[in-house]
Amino acid sequence: MGQKDFFYEIAQTKHPAGTTDREVAMRKVSNHYFKETARQRLKPIREIGYEEQKEKFYQELEEQKAYYRPFLSNHLSTLPMETQSLSLQQFEFRYCEKDECFQDRNRPDVKWENVTIPDYRGPAKEAGKWEGYYRTEFPCPEGWQSGCHNGFRMILAFQCVDYIAEVYLNGNYVGSHEGLFAPFSFDVTKYIRESNELVILCKNDIPILGEGEFLDGDKIYAATGPGWDDPQIGWHHCPAGAGVFGTVRLELRPEIYVDDIFVRPDLSKDSVEVRVGVINYTNQVKRDLDIHISIEPKNYEGSAIGSFEKKVTAVGPGKNEYRYFFSIEGYRVWNSDTPWLYGTKVFLNQGEALLSAGVQTTGLKEFRSDETSTPRGKFFLNGKPIMLRGANEMGHLQQCVMNGDFEQLIEDILIAKMCHMNYYRITQRPVQEEIYEYFDMLGMMHQCDFPLFGFLRRPQLCEALRQVEEMEHLVRKHVSTAMVTLINEPMCIRRTEDPNDKFSRRYEAKGHRHLLRDELEAFFAAARKVIYVQNPDRVVKNVEGDYDGPTLEGMPDFHTYTMWYTNHGEPIGRLMRGYLPPVKAGWMIGCGEYGAEGLDPVDLMRRRYPKEWLQCDEKGDWYPDRIVRAQTHSVQGDWYPEQHMMEDWVRESQKHQANATKLMTDAFRRRGDVINQTAIHLLIDAWPSGWMKTLTDCERTPKPAYFAYQESLIPLKVNLYTARTSAYEDETVPVEVWILNDEGDRNNVEIQAEIYEEGSDTPYAMYTESFEIAAADAQCAGILPVSFEQTGNRRTVTVQTAIFTKDGRLLHQEKIEIQVQKRRTLKIGVYTLGCEAAEILDAYQGKSADETSEMWLVSGDDKEDLKRLEEHLRQGKHALWLLPKRQEALSLLDQKIQIKSCGDLFFAAADGAYGSYPLGMLYNAKKDYIDATADHTIQTEFSGETLIYTYDKSGFQGSKGAKPHRAFVKKCSAEGGTLILCSLAREGRVGYNIGLDELLLDLLEQEG
Repeated sequence: MGQKDFFYEIAQTKHPAGTTDREVAMRKVSNHYFKETARQRLKPIREIGYEEQKEKFYQELEEQKAYYRPFLSNHLSTLPMETQSLSLQQFEFRYCEKDECFQDRNRPDVKWENVTIPDYRGPAKEAGKWEGYYRTEFPCPEGWQSGCHNGFRMILAFQCVDYIAEVYLNGNYVGSHEGLFAPFSFDVTKYIRESNELVILCKNDIPILGEGEFLDGDKIYAATGPGWDDPQIGWHHCPAGAGVFGTVRLELRPEIYVDDIFVRPDLSKDSVEVRVGVINYTNQVKRDLDIHISIEPKNYEGSAIGSFEKKVTAVGPGKNEYRYFFSIEGYRVWNSDTPWLYGTKVFLNQGEALLSAGVQTTGLKEFRSDETSTPRGKFFLNGKPIMLRGANEMGHLQQCVMNGDFEQLIEDILIAKMCHMNYYRITQRPVQEEIYEYFDMLGMMHQCDFPLFGFLRRPQLCEALRQVEEMEHLVRKHVSTAMVTLINEPMCIRRTEDPNDKFSRRYEAKGHRHLLRDELEAFFAAARKVIYVQNPDRVVKNVEGDYDGPTLEGMPDFHTYTMWYTNHGEPIGRLMRGYLPPVKAGWMIGCGEYGAEGLDPVDLMRRRYPKEWLQCDEKGDWYPDRIVRAQTHSVQGDWYPEQHMMEDWVRESQKHQANATKLMTDAFRRRGDVINQTAIHLLIDAWPSGWMKTLTDCERTPKPAYFAYQESLIPLKVNLYTARTSAYEDETVPVEVWILNDEGDRNNVEIQAEIYEEGSDTPYAMYTESFEIAAADAQCAGILPVSFEQTGNRRTVTVQTAIFTKDGRLLHQEKIEIQVQKRRTLKIGVYTLGCEAAEILDAYQGKSADETSEMWLVSGDDKEDLKRLEEHLRQGKHALWLLPKRQEALSLLDQKIQIKSCGDLFFAAADGAYGSYPLGMLYNAKKDYIDATADHTIQTEFSGETLIYTYDKSGFQGSKGAKPHRAFVKKCSAEGGTLILCSLAREGRVGYNIGLDELLLDLLEQEG
């Protein structure tokens, strides 16, 4: 990566001083211990390999398509009056030259390219402010002009144009529209000729989010869109291109036209409110009309569930919205498993003449946030509590629509449902209506985000409110819409006491251009009122991933990539233990983004990546730094060893992604008492290497993380938690048994658990408990006291548990493995200097030797102790120095030793034999959770061999190939002696982590 990564920089953001957000404390765990019982054996959990998982994936996808196919059917009768339309798809395009005037659009000296609508393109980034012409010619359809003398109008209708569209017909300016997602239309009747030229002047701008520290524009766009086929820019995380990427149609509409139908159900009263939008294209008031409304089954056969008739006194010029209330009966409620749909038909008559007719697909559901509950903000779907489990979406669904590939759109929605997802976060923008229509038909809820990221420009405040209204108007009629949000990851603009911190620097760079947080809250309040007018029932979440909270209204939301951008949000050990990042107190909480990168499969890379991305260096090694915008080269070193071959990089990156997915998802689900919404980032890629945090590549090949996510999202499951991955035979490890229930009903389950030794199929301990779990909740049912047999061997002990229904049907089972061995003692006598050294010697039951010993164990930085250490080394002897944390450099034998902070890291790498020591995710007994392996590296003038290390982060500054190592353990030559420097974390870890203990013992014994 040739420059600092923008998203990595965001992840380094901390809450500003003075915030009232507070870290969420861990949940209290049951102190009930399971008691041993005799019980029928559990069947061993069969491990399913990746290839078998993929085969099952494709088989299940076909089964899902067969199940949901009936819900795609349409049993509605055809309307007696349907809108005639002419689709305009073939255009010419060219970019405008600097300072070019519209009158020069048809200059003979410029070239045009032929394009087919939809069309979306760059440039973007710093070059993102540009203009371009779309031009086409078309005839007026036969008979349309005569129709316009008999109560009809010709309307030019656009599905969406990104970003500003100025529309000209036959040289006449007919109107403009700003915004990337909303439909708009113009009455062009008076401009139509037999032969016509349509020109769309498309204007793009730099997004409000900006490029770099200072450059920004007025485009209301976040960081997500369809992208375009360009491996350098267009593929990667949705650059802000522009274009006519929705349909363009010339329509023949009646001059009194049913334009919009919106149904608000009140299931508690078996009634609906139907809002009907009617456009009067004339300048006169139309009087004495009749309206007839009928709600009829769409995807099943049946009779109407309700109807209504009324006189319409008057239809004024322009847009009118009428509201009618009536009862319904015999209806079917929409939900994820059975997405029953209806067609709401509206007929406008004047006497015996039908003036206009319209139909809108309708579903009957109620989704609400209970702001009287404790905590506030619990979600309910059709009266039952619900957890929202989903994934972010960044372009693949839009590409399906743009390519006309609706079978792929169906599959993409079902791939999510197969993963036990019940909603998509359509990340940071509204999208084409076809996507919402298929969500409706396939039972997939969604969250619609307003396209703001970070900031809102002051001059765009009113425009943003106008577009908020367009957003809600677009999605309100779709039963799949669960909630809307107003901004992604707002960033603090605030002058602080430190003029050099990022908040003060941002104030100087952006404070004169963007709303400050109190002003942004005013925008939220106004936007909520705008949304209320369109739809009083809408659930609104002000912020996705709030870096400058708390917001004044509604639930909080955080983003955390703690197993990628290390410690982002909350360190992984604390997150697993049950702590959560700082948020507004008293509310249910959402986590709208989390995840880790997993590289694309090798086969896809070789077929579709540019050749220069695949080249090896002069040593024959390959590194992912060649992939544009990939983060693996820079971030990987915090989590797994650097590789040298493409196949190895892919395997290890996907392995880490799967592990991060499981650990984080399980941790969130265990906090079902306060977290009711989670969305992984992301599910499906839109392009090769588009944003490789996806669980499925752009060819819909699932990565291992997909199956990890699928397993973690099983609605009713058992989950085992312990911070221990290794233990000694003389210990008893508490393993918590959690029941995770995302279902809307209470459940009674029987829990069975067993513990068995490696190589044995007979458990040496068995447990049985009954437990009742509340709806949409998670609870710890108790603790398994896992003790070990005294075999003296190093082996794996398996803890397996399962839950059953009361009649004995298996619901789910899970197992964990713990590496166990006999506690090892130090075999040699060692002389110690410093308190910590003495404590560690005692922990290892070592014999304390006098100062003539060959091996010394040293801790601290006492000057007298260091003088004695120097003399010891001059005698050609050996020492292991457990370095203290300090800012000032140490000096020994006239050589400097600098202890450099590297932040808490949970993995340490090693070469050769030292790679056999597991030094990741260490248990801290004093804190009772997984804690850092190290937080300081060693820089020294001593020559020697680095044994244990982390990787330099210079990838973000453009380094290539193998990254420099930063030592945690270094073996140095010291005037004839051997000095081993160690900065690995020891407090609370020594005596509880086999890998760390084995390393320290071997270092002492090998040199001693």
